[in-house]
Amino acid sequence: MPEFQSPTTPLIIAATIDCNDLEVMTAFWSGLLGVEGTVHEPFGFLAHAADRKVTIWLQRVSEERAGKNRVHLDFAVPDLDATLARIEELGGRAGERHEWQGFVWNMCYDPEGNVFDVMQAQAPPDEASS
Repeated sequence: MPEFQSPTTPLIIAATIDCNDLEVMTAFWSGLLGVEGTVHEPFGFLAHAADRKVTIWLQRVSEERAGKNRVHLDFAVPDLDATLARIEELGGRAGERHEWQGFVWNMCYDPEGNVFDVMQAQAPPDEASS
């Protein structure tokens, strides 16, 4: 059993993405994150990776996505442009690039149009000055 902060403080275990095409979406996200994906209707599960605290699950739903996501996922990568190319290879789409106070990221879309951000990883301040 995981260690809880208190009996009433929830521990996040996964972020679940609603989708229509479970197989396509499981293949996209497992390919992008470099983990095994399995489908067990109506869910797609991505294998937990030791270097990640939260995993992603997918759930087939009957309704189409409508409007802008109210919650999105943020990822950091060592090579933003190479990752954007990989997203496109897997069936997703790179959107507009943003910059703010030295941070650079791209808004991206999975094959069903769900928004997520990919940010160029930054060196910690003490490493950046050396």
